[in-house]
Amino acid sequence: MTMKVAFLGPEGTYTHQAVNQQFGSGNDVEILAQKSISDCFEILNDEKVDYAVVPLENSTNGQVVYTYDLLRDWFLLHDSGSKGEATDKPEFRVVAEQFVSIQHNFLTKAEKIEDVDVIYSHPQVWGQVKNFLKNKVPKDASTVDTGSTAKAAEKVYNDETKSSACISSFMSAQLYELPILYKNIEDNSKNTTRFLVLGHKGISYKHDKPQGDRGNQEQDYVTLVTFILGDDDPGALCDALNSFKTYNINLTSINSRPYPGRNWRYAFFIELIGKKDDEYVFKSLSDLEKSVSSMMVLGSFERCWRYWG
Repeated sequence: MTMKVAFLGPEGTYTHQAVNQQFGSGNDVEILAQKSISDCFEILNDEKVDYAVVPLENSTNGQVVYTYDLLRDWFLLHDSGSKGEATDKPEFRVVAEQFVSIQHNFLTKAEKIEDVDVIYSHPQVWGQVKNFLKNKVPKDASTVDTGSTAKAAEKVYNDETKSSACISSFMSAQLYELPILYKNIEDNSKNTTRFLVLGHKGISYKHDKPQGDRGNQEQDYVTLVTFILGDDDPGALCDALNSFKTYNINLTSINSRPYPGRNWRYAFFIELIGKKDDEYVFKSLSDLEKSVSSMMVLGSFERCWRYWG
């Protein structure tokens, strides 16, 4: 049976690469490129696909805030509607993660960079290739934002003047048969984007084998949780998280996003090491739930070996 996977398109993006890493690229996988991250959530919720892959954060630029906002809206706001009425919570969860090494390339039909007068790429890319832009690109060349690095490659492919260029992936270069004038132009060679795999059931890393021993079973799981506080009294957040210290649970990250309808109130996102059903993780989460207004476990999944580089 063919597995259907939605992802933030178009084809040739780093999200597409994350899909290939997680699911492979065989005939048993049908990929469906979506125009937005929101569309990925919708098509998965409607059960038209088995899984959806979306970007969560970049090691250089930080959060993909739109994904965080959608996680908040689907899992916290679905807990109570805009007028406070109960609404259906989604059945899908975060079931896996992927890490893609971001290697930017300068693609163009021009024979030399001096012939380039416009460069296309996704807005996040500019901050990741500052040195190249400063030292290599002609001063009079303009930069133009596109919806994705693959869309940037498409624009160069369709440009008959051969005076445009794009900063995009190797996959896009192959897809659009564009020459690579400069390879690996990113400032940080370790620049990496993390992606979440959303689905209605769990999944293994059968197409993405871990290399070597990555520690014990408990350390090989990550649990992602979101919550809102019941009040903003001094120490409320500290008190809510205190049980994780009590039970010696390692919190690896904490992020926040504004909570709609409540100025200066926030939805928090925490990640911790361990399965949600592990004894002390379970106790910590139970204590957290008692001390906050609303809480949801977004997923408890295997740590991808690519996390370690």
